[in-house]
Amino acid sequence: MSTKSRTELVTISMLVVCLTSLGAAQSRTTGGSKPVEQIQQLTRALSGHWSLSVNWEPDATMPRASVNSGVENWRPGPGGYTLIEEEQVQMHGQQDFLLGVVWWDSASKSLRGMECQNLLPYTCDIKGARSDITMGWDGKQFAINEVETSKSGQKSIWHETWSDITPTSFIQTGEYGPPGGSRKRVFTIHATRVANVDSKETLETIATEAPSAKGPQPEMQSLVKALAGHWSTTYDFDPSGRSPRGTGSGEEIWRPSPGGYVLMEEEHFKSLSGEVFLIALHWWDKSTNSLHGMLCNNAGPATCDLGSDSNSTVKWDGSRLIIDFNFRRNDKNMLWHEVWSGITATSFTQTGDMGEVGGPLKRAVTIHGSKVAGHAQPSAN
Repeated sequence: MSTKSRTELVTISMLVVCLTSLGAAQSRTTGGSKPVEQIQQLTRALSGHWSLSVNWEPDATMPRASVNSGVENWRPGPGGYTLIEEEQVQMHGQQDFLLGVVWWDSASKSLRGMECQNLLPYTCDIKGARSDITMGWDGKQFAINEVETSKSGQKSIWHETWSDITPTSFIQTGEYGPPGGSRKRVFTIHATRVANVDSKETLETIATEAPSAKGPQPEMQSLVKALAGHWSTTYDFDPSGRSPRGTGSGEEIWRPSPGGYVLMEEEHFKSLSGEVFLIALHWWDKSTNSLHGMLCNNAGPATCDLGSDSNSTVKWDGSRLIIDFNFRRNDKNMLWHEVWSGITATSFTQTGDMGEVGGPLKRAVTIHGSKVAGHAQPSAN
């Protein structure tokens, strides 16, 4: 993401960083921009809770066709800049828990997206989101194409579409085949809207129903247990020579994805530079045996920063969530250091410090979170 040259907004830009769980060294236009029409249209078309009838075609592992059921929930992310899909289906005898995030990239003028699921060793497919996935929405049909490469180097195309979308139903199909060649149908899903379902209850139901044979890593379960819930937040911004001391307020909602394999932070607050909406994803990567994450907000043209994962480290020691993010500013290597500590059932303290790598860090913000009464804590177990 780009960095602005106007120094008067640098401090606020970094506070956007500190108020996320991944951080991204970027600046933003004052107040941000509204979600583009494409993501608004797609959100209107698919938002809601859907009951699924999944028809699997026969293949080598399943000689006879089978029918399974599942649930699919689509909802807008904070401010409507992202569209979130949460899904749980039975697939070849095991539970498949899926989280999808779709956004509009103004730089490339296209829809982008990333998928997370429990059957992947790395949980969230950052690499695929960077270079393998293309999306299209023509106002009636939503299509995803993903290039997959085998260990031998052979390429194939996964093609998935949502079509015949009405207020009460849609058809979803998945097909597979070589680039430029004929594709084989893998499944057909008939979705029916479920009326009068509370979205919060739906999310918790998807997260807890029909657990898979192997659940999330203990580190993820512990992190979800510590932070899941609805929090009101107050901010104490420290002066940095570029902006005055100030205060602010907002909210953070932390909740697990279906099955509890991803922890989402959804946040909204108002700063001196305008209204900020953001969502951060945290997940456990079994291939690196460590936590990873990605940030999306209304601060820049890309919406979601696919580079935020490689430039940051995320650690959870059982009592503190610690995030270090490296970035360049004015030809210097800088560090953003963010910590959630003092976490109890009703409160936490969040701090953000910044400075040159290898040098002293200066406090930029202190945030106090208080659990909002009357909002049950989302659970992954």
